[in-house]
Parts: sequence; structure tokens; C-alpha cells
Amino acid sequence: MDIYFAPLQGFTDYVYRNAYAECFGGVEKFFTPFLRVEDGEVRKKDAVDLTATAPTLRPSLVPQIIASSRDEVDILLQYLVNQGFDCCDINFGCPFPQQTARMHGAGILAHPDKVREVLDAAAKYEADLKLSLKMRLGNVDKKECLAIIDIINDAPLSFVTIHPRIGKQMYKGSVDLDAFADVASRLKHPIVYNGDIVDNESFRRIATMFPKLFAVMIGRGILSNPFLPESIKTGNKIFDRKKYLNFINLLIEGYLNHLNNLEYMTLDKMKTFWDYPLRGVDKKCVKAIQKSRTLSEYVAMVAVGVNN
Repeated sequence: MDIYFAPLQGFTDYVYRNAYAECFGGVEKFFTPFLRVEDGEVRKKDAVDLTATAPTLRPSLVPQIIASSRDEVDILLQYLVNQGFDCCDINFGCPFPQQTARMHGAGILAHPDKVREVLDAAAKYEADLKLSLKMRLGNVDKKECLAIIDIINDAPLSFVTIHPRIGKQMYKGSVDLDAFADVASRLKHPIVYNGDIVDNESFRRIATMFPKLFAVMIGRGILSNPFLPESIKTGNKIFDRKKYLNFINLLIEGYLNHLNNLEYMTLDKMKTFWDYPLRGVDKKCVKAIQKSRTLSEYVAMVAVGVNN
């Protein structure tokens, strides 16, 4: 089964994607954090993140957009066409309040008229872009998605990714697999599952429960174990200390370059990845890594952590 790397704002930017693809395998598609419109154009930060992706990674890159109006969709999709991309994922799943309050992400799910507006606008680009959709069950109620099933089914989508939580949950609580099964059965498009796949066992559980899945999408599980896709593909638990430390060094090199060689900013950035600690590293060591005062101290503490 194919594995897609989910987009995670603040984590899976071009530096991370480029380094990950150089060090690890097992991922068929990498989804970008969503592009958005700002002051009537594609946000400059998002454009840089997209275009700085390594050329070798571009064939497996899927740009994602977030929008709640026809105008936003036109700006974003025309930009992708002009940049030579041939696919686009539409975000109906972001749970963060600053987005949902604007009817972006999961906030659009309770507004069928807006859902139709966005999908109809995107459909005009189907000759140039292979479209897909990533969604939650709803923002405040898991039944919100049921009112838009027909609209989604009418859209020219290559697949639909479902994260079976509501927006208000953020990433807390349990995924609702019964609701996932119900929604998946109502949709005519191929279905991708996303949510709480963190090891081989949780993957096997989902693959067994839903054998007709088109693919699975994993985000936080890969952040906490970058070997996970390879482990799933081989059926064996994998960890290569040398490869992991090389990955850390590539990240540092990439962020130093991106952040104008400012070590303190690079160190702060590297510490954020321990919001999703590497599986197997004890809490005491994680705290020490997060308290590192220099990049050399950071690398040394990470090395200690993966030795234990």
C-alpha cells in the first residue's frame, strides 16, 4: 500500500522534505503545508517553500491549498499551473481556530454552499491539475460531512483523504473509525486513511479493517519515527543510528542556509521537532535536547539519546 507524508504546518517545510527524501524511503507522495492567499496573491513564504523543493523530489510533491472562495482558488490554482505542477490537494481539514474562523480547513465543512463554491472553482482546472481533497468529519460535529457527500462525489477528485476526527478535537481523543467507515462507504472516490498510524501494529490494524484503501497518509507518526514508512513496507522495525544522525545534520545544514546562518534561530527550529520525540528516547534526554544552548550541544545530546 502506498504511503503519503501528511503536511504539518511548521514542520514539513522544504528543508525537512528535502532532507527526509535524501535519507529515508517508503514514501510515495509528499504533501506540502497549505498555500494560502495573502493580500491578493500567494503568500510569499508559501511560494518559497514550494519552489525550493529539491528537483528530485518534485515528481512526488503534492502542493496543498486552503481556500473558502472562488477568488482564492483561482489565485492559488493558476499559480500552480504557471509553476508547472500537475496536481493539487484541497485542505478541508485544518483544525486550527485561526483558519476555521475564516471558513478555511475544517471550518468550511458546515457550509455546503462554500464547499460547492470551492470545489466548482477547482474543477475548472481539472484539465491541468489532478485534484484531491483532505478532510475531517466536521469542525464541531461529525455529521457535518454527511451534508456535503453529494457535492464531493460530484467533484473531479482522484482521491479523498479522511482524518476521522472533528476540528475541535485538534489531535486529541480517539479517531472515530466507525464514522470513517460510514463516510468512506458513501464516497465514490478512492479513499486514503489518515490518523494515529504510529507503528507497524497500528498500520496493520487499519489495513486489515479497511482492505480497500487507496493509500494511507501519515504525519506525526513519521515525525516521531522517520523510519516508519520503511518499517511498514518491510514488516520489520528499523532504526539506523548513523542514518538518523546524518538526517539531523542535513536538517541543521538546511536550516542554517535558510535562516542566513543564524545559529540561535536554527537551534530553536531544531528543538521544535522534539514536540514529537523520537520513539524510544527517554523523557529526561528529550528535556536535555530541548534545553540545548548551542547546535553542537544539541547534536551531542541527540547522539546520546539514540545510543540509549
